[in-house]
Amino acid sequence: MKTAVLMATYNGEKFIEKQLDSIKDQVLSPDYVIIRDDGSTDGTVPFVKKYIKNNNLAGWSIIKNQKNLGWRLNFRQLLIDSQNTDADVIFLSDQDDVWKLEKNKRQLDLLLKHQEIEVLSADTEFNVSTSEATVPTNYVFQDNDKELSKFPMEHFYKAGFRQGMTLAIRKEFIDRFLKYWKEEYNLLPHDALIECLAGLLEVGYNLNECVAVHNRHESNASGKAVVTLKSPKKLHIQELYAKYQGYYEIVYKVLQDNHSSLALEEQKYYEFTKRRVENAQSGNAWKVIVQQFKDWRNYEHRSSQIRDVLFSFKK
Repeated sequence: MKTAVLMATYNGEKFIEKQLDSIKDQVLSPDYVIIRDDGSTDGTVPFVKKYIKNNNLAGWSIIKNQKNLGWRLNFRQLLIDSQNTDADVIFLSDQDDVWKLEKNKRQLDLLLKHQEIEVLSADTEFNVSTSEATVPTNYVFQDNDKELSKFPMEHFYKAGFRQGMTLAIRKEFIDRFLKYWKEEYNLLPHDALIECLAGLLEVGYNLNECVAVHNRHESNASGKAVVTLKSPKKLHIQELYAKYQGYYEIVYKVLQDNHSSLALEEQKYYEFTKRRVENAQSGNAWKVIVQQFKDWRNYEHRSSQIRDVLFSFKK
């Protein structure tokens, strides 16, 4: 089976070399390494080009985006790039972590052994280098004493179960959802979509074994809230649409394609989220308040209801 590593970069010159080394030195060498830079203003791109040349790395390439996409759409574009290769398994990489050298082989061996697995995450160590860094709270698998744990089936949007940089994904799984991921859904994290969808399709598992060191520092792109109560109303509406509506639309359509009995359940949340967006856009606080009573069962948290009401009174 052929493999490809996808790496997103942005101003990572001072972090990236260790991760490049850990990819280059993998026990299972990748057939392709596709690096997509999101408009770095430091020396990331020339550094990577020089690294590829000096190490004579066949199958490695770096592409610089013509405009800054943001890390979410940058990973979406990388997933599109992967479809132009003949790789069977796709590994996702951040620019500032360090993989254990047997990581990719360990995960590929499990995918070969367990044909039912389409998405395989794994555990990581956290290395917190600055006090400003945010540290994710990972999902706790109740059977984590076993080699593998199955992803839960979560009907509501979740932030995922493990870091995206641990994921090994069969290419055909990417085919399932990528056609529905519109560019306008630019606040949707790839790892949350992949992991939650894999859980609902019952094809996602976690390897309960540490495969990498995940570095957390103040420059991490992920882990930061898009919207707070101090944010402008426009950003609240944008997140409702570009993250949540996008998520539920994609999940619903993939489940429908798969003839899953869960499709109707996810359609309900998709239609509910569309109503949230429409009411928020209307500028009519009364419509938002009425929805709290009509749709209260569809809100996962009371905090989401409070958020909708508070933003409805903003100009």
